Amino acid sequence: MPNLLTPVAIWVGRRDAARENSHLVVSLDQRLSKATRGRMPLLRIAGLPTLTLHVPGRKSRVERSTPLLCASWRNGFVIVGSNWGDAKAPVWVHNLRAAGEGEVAMSVHGVRLKVDVREITDADRSSAWRAAVRTWPNYEIYASRTTRQLPIFHLTPRL
Repeated sequence: MPNLLTPVAIWVGRRDAARENSHLVVSLDQRLSKATRGRMPLLRIAGLPTLTLHVPGRKSRVERSTPLLCASWRNGFVIVGSNWGDAKAPVWVHNLRAAGEGEVAMSVHGVRLKVDVREITDADRSSAWRAAVRTWPNYEIYASRTTRQLPIFHLTPRL
């Protein structure tokens, strides 16, 4: 049964007001995710697939947890560093790029898994992008708002 809130979430995500108040959306999402131990982040209420990324800060080395929209792709998930189309990438992108092997985990439905991470910059990029846009069409809008190429990461559970 489709979630009736999904089109509403996509519509809200297109609005400039959502981007301008993104700190409020992120804060609410983090609190909700923490309160439900990762089982019910904000976007999941709207019927969208989410995960919580756990990665050490590149300077502090303190673990940072960020709820993110994700899309199934190949044998894992893709996440996009869109930051609503802002000129700067989100902080988690820099942390992910600086993380060492075995330092990154994700939680899905409250289950935490270590993951291997690969930034997609090659021929796979168009396929991963299509998967992300099928899940969240607003990525096309966000890409048009900035001159930077939105980074895409592939997360696969470690065996």
